[in-house]
Amino acid sequence: MTINEALFSPVREPLMGVFYLLLTAQMAVVFASFREGRGRAYRTAAFLHLALSLILFYPVMYRIDWKLNFNGPEPPLPGWLAAFSAWPVTVMIVYEGVTACTLAVVLADHIRYLKTHPTAFSIKETMDLMPAGIAFSRPEGTVAFRNLTMRRLSRALTGRILTDMNAFRRAAGLTGAQAEKSLRLPDGSAVWQFSWQTLAVDGEVFQQLTASDITGQARIAAEREETNRKLRELQMRLQIYNRQADRVIMEQELLNARMAVHNELGSVLLESRHYLGEPEAIREDVLLQALKNTNTYLLREYEQDDTAWNALRDALETAETIGVAVEAKGSLPVQDPDRRVVAAAIIECATNAVKHAGGDALHVSAREEDGRMVYVFVTNGAPPDGPVKEAGGLVSLRRLVEGENGQMAITSAPRMTLTITMPQQTADSKDAPSERPEETEE
Repeated sequence: MTINEALFSPVREPLMGVFYLLLTAQMAVVFASFREGRGRAYRTAAFLHLALSLILFYPVMYRIDWKLNFNGPEPPLPGWLAAFSAWPVTVMIVYEGVTACTLAVVLADHIRYLKTHPTAFSIKETMDLMPAGIAFSRPEGTVAFRNLTMRRLSRALTGRILTDMNAFRRAAGLTGAQAEKSLRLPDGSAVWQFSWQTLAVDGEVFQQLTASDITGQARIAAEREETNRKLRELQMRLQIYNRQADRVIMEQELLNARMAVHNELGSVLLESRHYLGEPEAIREDVLLQALKNTNTYLLREYEQDDTAWNALRDALETAETIGVAVEAKGSLPVQDPDRRVVAAAIIECATNAVKHAGGDALHVSAREEDGRMVYVFVTNGAPPDGPVKEAGGLVSLRRLVEGENGQMAITSAPRMTLTITMPQQTADSKDAPSERPEETEE
């Protein structure tokens, strides 16, 4: 059977169908050879093979077209077309078989080449498989490349596909001069660190945006910060404990000294009694000097009121121990219950300033208002994020204040402020002695 007979018989459909498929595959091979940067000889061979198939394809289609253009008797074929049509159809079948075998070899070589050589497709596939996000854009924001991770991050943060880098940075809050910023996804599942920089590639400027998953590092940092907070609180308590321990030791030493003096006093009294019975047995000058020393100590101990200002003194020393400077404005109380309430408030405010606000200063003011005493405590440091929730020490302080018929109020803006209003002290309490002078208004 000739080619002419085959083209107008039932054999034409499978013959031409296979020819179309082989021709399409050859075109794909030629495009892939140029895209993957194959060698010149490889590209030339692929192109020549495609050209040969096109040359063979042209007379076949021309013969079919010639047949269809004439309804009546068909005129004689051109010489070259008549010669081609007279070829045995086995020529085309053999050519298609050889071409199919060649394409199979080329396909195997193509797979091997992709596994052993970097190509544009393999580079993109590798970047898509990266756990980190990466994207490149031109200065105006047009995205030139983005991997799958960055696409997922764009959808999670903005709800859209990453097509405009500038719009994505604005929507995600990645604007500003800083080159790095950490963001937590809206669902709270992970924390990502974004960084961007400008690159020049072959004379063209690109913006590079990368994203790294730092959820583990963020969790460790949060745990470390919580541990540091607990350690700071423990250190503060240890400092207070050391101060109290020093005071206990001093009081114990003072008690021991007083006991020794009292023992000495007992001895002096016994000697005095013995002197009254037998004056010649004891030297009078020695006994008089011992009585003088003992009386001097007793009079000094009687005149000294070591209970005055103890509560306030302890509170001020405690605040100083934990690194909080207390600045007083106005006349602080010298008599309980106000003195005890103000001392407790100073300790609570100083502790909260260090523990929650990182503060180091406490301003205390006292004034008389409508027959009542108003004490205001203001700390520095970071203000609270919202209304202060009373717990622990603040609850105890409120019970103490209200137990003395006072009132307590707390405000958080612009600074943490504690206001205590107490009933005014009586005249007797105002005239109570104090070993510490009143603070004058600055």
